[in-house]
Amino acid sequence: MLTVAAVAALALAGCESFIGGAPTEVTLGAASDTTVRVSWEAPAGGVPDSYVVAFMATDASTWVDFTAATESATTADHNPAGKTGRYRVTAVFGASTFAAAATPSSTPIHTAGVLVGELNAAEPSGYGWARDSGDGATFTMTYASNADKIDFYITDWATEYAGPHYSIASPDWGPHEPGGAGMVPPGAWRATAFCPVSSSQSPLPAFGTGVYDNNLELGEDSTLVAVCTDTIGNSRHYALVKLGRPDTANGTVEVETWFQLIKDLRLIQH
Repeated sequence: MLTVAAVAALALAGCESFIGGAPTEVTLGAASDTTVRVSWEAPAGGVPDSYVVAFMATDASTWVDFTAATESATTADHNPAGKTGRYRVTAVFGASTFAAAATPSSTPIHTAGVLVGELNAAEPSGYGWARDSGDGATFTMTYASNADKIDFYITDWATEYAGPHYSIASPDWGPHEPGGAGMVPPGAWRATAFCPVSSSQSPLPAFGTGVYDNNLELGEDSTLVAVCTDTIGNSRHYALVKLGRPDTANGTVEVETWFQLIKDLRLIQH
């Protein structure tokens, strides 16, 4: 039979096991267009002595601590020098540490190559990214109900699809250009801008620097394009798009994309 002292000791040990705990609700935002802000909620099990925030780059396999925040902190900013990757927040209670279960990532969301049609071809000509998942998909431009789903479309600026030149274009041009007249209905089509790039890993050019335009002619082989969408709003999304060789016989272009889920962040390493 347990003595009163033993029961008290067990109760005390039980209480002590609840001192501490991991941070929760770890999320990422943009402190600037190349700087990540890590935010979290304090542990429910007490006030920690400090937090340690770590980063593991997309092309690495080890965590690197980049800041030790005070017990009252709930955010930390990180300049990853153009890199993307995962973030970990750990609460420190004396000699004990408790890492948050969630390690959110700034790595862009990849969507494998799909065929996108020219505006007058059989395949859907619109392409857009889901804002909750970052996944890309094709949509037809013939329904105004798709206006809030499409970030760009493919066109040859004519009523057929023979080309010879194809362009990636902002959806709000659809109802007004020759190929879309009478086919693309008026609607709240998104405004998007494009800029050719040579690197698939470097931060994308900043919007507003004069290098973006609302359409871009595709090359004869393949074209790498920085995309800035939601350009009329106060917060934007950046993406990298790789467009294959235009197939003017069938009216298609293969499209592969990397979408940055974090608003205003133009880091695209993957």
